[in-house]
Amino acid sequence: MSPRFLSPNEAASRLGVSVRALRLYERKGLVRPARTQAGWRVYGPEQIERLHQVLTLKSLGLPLTRIADILRGRDADLPALLALQDDVLAARIYDLQRARRSVQAAREKLARDRRLSLDDILQLAREAAMPTLDEARLSASAHQLLGEAIDPALPGLYRGKVRDNYDLPDGRRILVTSDRLSAFDRVLCLVPFKGQVLNGVARWAFEQTADICPNHVLDYPDPNIVVGARLTILPVEIVVRGYLAGTTSTSILTMYKAGRRQMYGQTLPDGLAPNQVLDQPIITPTSKADDGAHDEPLTAQDILARGLLTEAQWRQVSETALALFARGQALAAERGLILADTKYEFGLDAQGTLRLADEIHTPDSSRYWRADTYPQRLAAGERPDSFDKDVIRDWVAARCDPYADPVPDIPPELIWKTALTYVEAYERITGQTFEPPKPTPPVQARVMAALSRFHSA
Repeated sequence: MSPRFLSPNEAASRLGVSVRALRLYERKGLVRPARTQAGWRVYGPEQIERLHQVLTLKSLGLPLTRIADILRGRDADLPALLALQDDVLAARIYDLQRARRSVQAAREKLARDRRLSLDDILQLAREAAMPTLDEARLSASAHQLLGEAIDPALPGLYRGKVRDNYDLPDGRRILVTSDRLSAFDRVLCLVPFKGQVLNGVARWAFEQTADICPNHVLDYPDPNIVVGARLTILPVEIVVRGYLAGTTSTSILTMYKAGRRQMYGQTLPDGLAPNQVLDQPIITPTSKADDGAHDEPLTAQDILARGLLTEAQWRQVSETALALFARGQALAAERGLILADTKYEFGLDAQGTLRLADEIHTPDSSRYWRADTYPQRLAAGERPDSFDKDVIRDWVAARCDPYADPVPDIPPELIWKTALTYVEAYERITGQTFEPPKPTPPVQARVMAALSRFHSA
């Protein structure tokens, strides 16, 4: 018995798609319909099987171009893409679980009290709304990338890996946070919205901690720009760690795995698991190396002996850093997050007052984990669910020596996933809705217009 061929309408009905979708799959080279003697398109068992494969891969969130590569056997990045999709699904599960817990709590309260107050209802609405990122709204501005902000009319240009800075004659410093993503001491790519997210989170966190330590902020003339007082930056980098975590050579986890128990003037006990909470937060200071060199771990004794800080300065910096970290952890806990560790930049103003500089509690300077999945992942020996750039960092490290080799082209899907991660981090940390740049005008032009206001300064 000869196989039965289906018309486009019949094939579309059987598969639950539109005829228009079948035509699109054909144009993309995903399926080639058979033809009748009269030239009409028909779909036999081979074509139907191929369409099932297409739809299965599409259900994983893969774009049609990537599906075409997979079907042709030319996609070597499928494991990375599946890992990406797993992260997306994990985030959705997290939102659903949180929403269900909120509904269950409201039901229990209603059973006890027979009523819900207006505050209870509003809280339920906030927590059970299952906030999901409006990707359509975000994707409309995905082309808005800030690679650099170089204005030759402004003095004192200093370029960092992520920020372009200007020192004005009147003592102000302009910091422009770009969309550059850096790792391995180099810039890997541009990530949509990254600069605005970092600037926005820092603005919120500075406001939440101003009672503990004054900061450098004077003004925000643009979503990517902060104007601050120019400080004399202290020559010690302050990292506060509440968990045995990290991947760099200066992280306590790396040292602990190598068998060290004494580090940064601290002694850690045997038997700690990776990513386990410490008995109390510790400060792990490092030197500030010149460009191209690596930071050096320091102890309090090293800092004092080398004259990097006075004893009074070290005491003030230490106490302030621990107080800021405690505030950051408390705020994160309110949002269902764990602040595992963070980095602070301190400086002195013209009057000798200690101030925070640069950024605070952002996804770039801090390690955030999802609180609800942390216990299960710790017990399983798995890395906690986090908000960071590891998906790109890991992809690059798996394909080259990231410190020496040319970086291969990073898949757009990974860059977009990272962009969404930064946006989600903004919304979870601050509790505010992220407002992306409008599709027009170009963000580069907008930033340069904001910088032009300082030409006469």
